[in-house]
Amino acid sequence: MKSIVLITRENSEKVTHVSVYLCSNHQEAKSFCRFLNSLSLEGGDKLAAREVFINREYSLEKYVPFTFDDILTVTNRNTQKILRELDHQILAIALFDAKEEIKDHFFKNMSNRATGMLKEDMEYMDIPSEEEIEKARELILDICNYISVTSDGLFDKAFDVFDKKTKKIKLSKCFDPFEERNNIVLVLLGNGNIAESVSVSIFETYHEADNFCNFFNELKTGSADKSRQGRGSPSAKDKFVFARHVDQMLEYEITKPLLISFEQILKRNSKIYTEHCNTRLIREALKKFSSETLLKAIKGLDKRSRKLIMQSLHTKTADEINKSIEYSDKSDTYLFTLSETRQAQQKIIDAINRNTRKYERGGFPWQQVMLRC
Repeated sequence: MKSIVLITRENSEKVTHVSVYLCSNHQEAKSFCRFLNSLSLEGGDKLAAREVFINREYSLEKYVPFTFDDILTVTNRNTQKILRELDHQILAIALFDAKEEIKDHFFKNMSNRATGMLKEDMEYMDIPSEEEIEKARELILDICNYISVTSDGLFDKAFDVFDKKTKKIKLSKCFDPFEERNNIVLVLLGNGNIAESVSVSIFETYHEADNFCNFFNELKTGSADKSRQGRGSPSAKDKFVFARHVDQMLEYEITKPLLISFEQILKRNSKIYTEHCNTRLIREALKKFSSETLLKAIKGLDKRSRKLIMQSLHTKTADEINKSIEYSDKSDTYLFTLSETRQAQQKIIDAINRNTRKYERGGFPWQQVMLRC
């Protein structure tokens, strides 16, 4: 079973991007997280990587790694949940040379009989090695991280509805690295234009992932999540939920308009115009750009979104771009920076929007021909 690593890019104020990577196992995920968390990026940004569980909602506040000393901040209710999942022998090893405050935190959430037995185990047990203590504490932190993630929110409620609606969800539990089964979906939830939390789902087929995205993107969030609202909190109508296919190790912005603007150009315009006019508007805009600019914009998209844009390109241009992308994917190289990709996408968005306004004014010669026909 693969382990999911959630990676966030943070500046001095907030999280700005999120990405996902699948590791072969827990140990590989831990090493990968340590490596990313030690990196220093230009401009003062930093990466924060953590192993996460499938279909669990995680806050997009700036990530602070949870340490064993932070057990003191865990609520009594969650501490009791941890104890139900934990072997007392493991707990005895973890608490062997722990601070007295941490020991007391666990003791007060146990019965007198259980506390007495645990203290007796700690008194007569062989002295554990530092490695044994570290492993025991890591196990407790794994359980704590699972229990302490965001729960009872919009994602959990919506996922329950989806589960009942589809009767069975074929979420991958085992993965074959040599087959295309790792169809990753990010679900982002937030207020206004900023995502506040994220969840990762994985499917065996693209079709299953697509159904999942469609379900979440058609949700009416106005009254779906009253549990998070309180006095002074944003209006329910400002809440949004957005699900999208993602590729591994590609960063995705958590600002709502930028998440959907480029990938959904075709979908948005097709609601307003006929399919023929929509394709023509896109083509008129795209033909003004060089292959390099188009490649910069398309390289940051998942395969399906690439296909939608490529269909509007001249065949020769599309072939050139496809060859460059295939070479980049095979050699595992990144041709452009994320900043270059976003700038290229924004140029194309602006051009398409200009064409849309021109169409509304009847400014294209071919419009007059169509009207005469």
